[in-house]
Amino acid sequence: MNRNHHKAAALVFAALMVSGIGTLLMTAEATAGSYEFDFSPLDFTWQTFDRNMNVTTFVSPDGSREALWHILNSAQESIYVEIFGINNPYILDLIHELHTTKPALDFKFLLGYNSIGYYIPNDHVAYNLTQLGIPVRWTNSDDFTYAHQKFVIVDNKTTVVHSGNWAKTSFPQDGDKANREWSIAMTDTEVTNYYRDVFDYDWSRGTDYDEVSDGIGSPLTRTGTSSTYPNPFATPGQFSGQMAVTPIFSPDTSLQGILYCINSAQATLDIQIPYFTSVGDGGAVDQVIAAILAAKGRGVTVRVISEEEYDFEIVADLFHQHDIPIAWQDTRWFTANHNKAIIVDGMIVLISSINYSDGSISENREAGVIIENQNVAQWYQDVFDFDWEIADSEAMDEVNVYWAPNIPTSSSPITVTVYAHDLYPDVDEVQLDVKIGDGAWSNNTITSNVVESLEGDLENYFYEISAQADGTNITVVGRIRVSATWHIGVPMVIRVRNSIAPLTTTTTPPPDFMATYGPLMIAAIIAVLCGGGGYAARRRGYLGGRTRSSGRKRKSKKKRS
Repeated sequence: MNRNHHKAAALVFAALMVSGIGTLLMTAEATAGSYEFDFSPLDFTWQTFDRNMNVTTFVSPDGSREALWHILNSAQESIYVEIFGINNPYILDLIHELHTTKPALDFKFLLGYNSIGYYIPNDHVAYNLTQLGIPVRWTNSDDFTYAHQKFVIVDNKTTVVHSGNWAKTSFPQDGDKANREWSIAMTDTEVTNYYRDVFDYDWSRGTDYDEVSDGIGSPLTRTGTSSTYPNPFATPGQFSGQMAVTPIFSPDTSLQGILYCINSAQATLDIQIPYFTSVGDGGAVDQVIAAILAAKGRGVTVRVISEEEYDFEIVADLFHQHDIPIAWQDTRWFTANHNKAIIVDGMIVLISSINYSDGSISENREAGVIIENQNVAQWYQDVFDFDWEIADSEAMDEVNVYWAPNIPTSSSPITVTVYAHDLYPDVDEVQLDVKIGDGAWSNNTITSNVVESLEGDLENYFYEISAQADGTNITVVGRIRVSATWHIGVPMVIRVRNSIAPLTTTTTPPPDFMATYGPLMIAAIIAVLCGGGGYAARRRGYLGGRTRSSGRKRKSKKKRS
């Protein structure tokens, strides 16, 4: 039995166990009813700061380098960095420059001790900085499986939270291809004091870098890959005003924070995550999936951008059974999707380093923040919508749709777009099915309503729906014909809402999750193991035979932090 078959068998067994079917294999005490949803706060508990403050939003590749350089150059007293890994030589150059031009500046660097992919670069950075007299420590190897956090404290008043490391692919040189990453800088002393408490705690338990025992690594490389990405979000967002800010840390409050966001959703829930893994073992990720399915069940429109690795096929099949579209991150303009974010109703946003693995949520040190402010959330919403438009959609039978505005009001006409880039240029016909409320379906041929995509190709087909009454739900389905084959997307619901009242949320999904969704998880796993080809394809009566257009290749499955 090969390695993949071992994993597949383990997933089936885990799903059987947490669904209660495993009681046939274990003792009577191991019942489905004993399965509980919980989180285990440790040293740093949930705290929300309702503050009038300044926030800067920025993303990679667009303006991440310039924004970070500006923030670090603004330092007058101190820069404290707690990060998984550093391999960007230009950031190291900047630290040297700041050390020379501002000799009184106090630096501290706390690097991940067990940092996969960064062992040699971290050794070099630690050696290089200690030669300047800058203290460098490793995180305590007994405290966390991985110290995967990425945050920076400047002058004890500004905290910067990244999804990415200080890597060349997170803060690239102009014109270089890089990851999709989100970052946020918050200037407020009370908020920063919380992050400083975490930093001081982790620093106090850290181990000093030692040249003899740790080595000196190798010089950081400066090579990059060129890109034609147009950097539409190169200008950082600048926001001031009242905001509810909740710092999030693994293993302390990350599950609580993720569930808070998902369970708050009433109209839209957008998730961008590198991968799902640990699926079917009854742990934290299953609670996240449960919450996503529960959100869809209560009428929320859900979108997920991920990548085809780890448990992608199992999760995609499960989501498609509930008409939740999951798309691949674009691979032409980005090296990878390294973002870990949630947007709720265009009003709440989570920016973090937290991956959807049980280890990331429950065993690592991770850092993030939840911001409840519509202006901030909308800035990131524009970035997510951009990525959704260019995402690969093979898991949706190569038909992807969305609309503007995301949550229309009763005065808003709605423009729905069917994105055909996965089938371009072989498109013969495009249709959009529309059902307003409980009315009859209308089938609209929109082949001639075509505009250029972000890549300059005539592959975006649009249809305008007139403004509808507050509270109306509009269901849309995109269809694209190539020769005699119709490619049909999942139904998606547009929710017309003039306002969305704050929802009283809980931190746990419904307690009967495994009773409800356990059998579906088993079915999804078995379908993948048996080569079933995906639920969306099966239910529409066709399998396989799909050819992806030039330049849109499957991404190789690889580990990354």
